[in-house]
Amino acid sequence: MAWFDRNPGEKKETENQRPVGSEPRPAATATASEPVAVKEPTRPAESGVVASLLKGSRVNGQLNFQGAARIDGIVDGEIQCQGKLVIGEGAEVRAKITGQTVVVHGRVEGNVIAKERLELVAPARLYGNIVTPRLTIAEGVVFDGDCSMGAVKQKGGVTGIHGASAEIAVAANAPKLQVDSEK
Repeated sequence: MAWFDRNPGEKKETENQRPVGSEPRPAATATASEPVAVKEPTRPAESGVVASLLKGSRVNGQLNFQGAARIDGIVDGEIQCQGKLVIGEGAEVRAKITGQTVVVHGRVEGNVIAKERLELVAPARLYGNIVTPRLTIAEGVVFDGDCSMGAVKQKGGVTGIHGASAEIAVAANAPKLQVDSEK
């Protein structure tokens, strides 16, 4: 495997510029007959992302993010995000999700509360209830659940998903008015 210097313009590091305890980087050497293995660079992080749970990771419990976050792994529990939360295409989430903006590309089983907006992007699969003021659902998405858009008001103020579900259930069981169509 060959190492490539990421320092453009042939500027060399001095002892003072290297972090304490680090080794100098080896020079890149390869001949035409040797195969060169180049490590694929990681995907550039989205601007402002404070955390990223990569594919192959598994978390059970509660996750709290104080900024934007991306999940590509498996999560069971509860997720709270104070910024934009992106659920990647390969992610499998079984959790109650609360966030400012939530973008789902993967599979989610659980209720989602998005304070600003929720985007379901193909091939997203969402099995649960939604509370959000703005909702975007792309073609090819599967959504199975109830949706409440806008603020659901109760005597003491605004309620969450449980109050919305209770009001939906009451409305569904309310007697239906029949209109006479005879003239």
